[in-house]
Amino acid sequence: MRLIPNILLNVLALLLASVSARADLAFVLTPPAQSGVGTNEIFFTGTLTNRSPATNYLNSIQFSLTNAAANYLIADTNAFFANVPGTMLPGKNYSDVVFGIFINPATPPGTYSGTVTIRGGGDIFATGNLTSQFFQVNLPPASLDIAKSDSNVFLSWPLPPGGFVLQQNSDLDTTNWTTAPETPAITNYLGQVTIAPTNGRQFYRLKYP
Repeated sequence: MRLIPNILLNVLALLLASVSARADLAFVLTPPAQSGVGTNEIFFTGTLTNRSPATNYLNSIQFSLTNAAANYLIADTNAFFANVPGTMLPGKNYSDVVFGIFINPATPPGTYSGTVTIRGGGDIFATGNLTSQFFQVNLPPASLDIAKSDSNVFLSWPLPPGGFVLQQNSDLDTTNWTTAPETPAITNYLGQVTIAPTNGRQFYRLKYP
């Protein structure tokens, strides 16, 4: 009977440890769903825990955006590399920002989702899928805010969500809503118009096409 040299047994043990590392990274987002109203980027926080007896190398992060999300959301991979440690020793955990999602100001109301996957393994060259999590960005319809300053009235609403048209009507007993003549300005992810008050009544609303 031929015995396997100890050196081969050690190599086999290292390979098994590497495989184990790729299966034992726990990942929880807190929370996995966030509102994206009125901001250009959302940061998702979470906890990563290395349950493997070997060191896990976190080498890259990938995103899969679902349906319309691919048209409006962009992943901020720099947020991952700027915060998450490159290696995690056995039993160690990380709890803080894991990744960011940029939101196009023109994104319409809706629910957008995707999957984030952390890749790596037993060394700096590993590209295996360590763990994945589903995430969601919610953009409910925007609310219209009204404020008065001196002789002017200011109307504003958050972007995103985008695509809204400001409408006006002098009589709520009718359906004669028309597009307001003022051209909105965009400042700090807010759509804004300035209106000079008149003696008559005027009502305003946001309408999404």
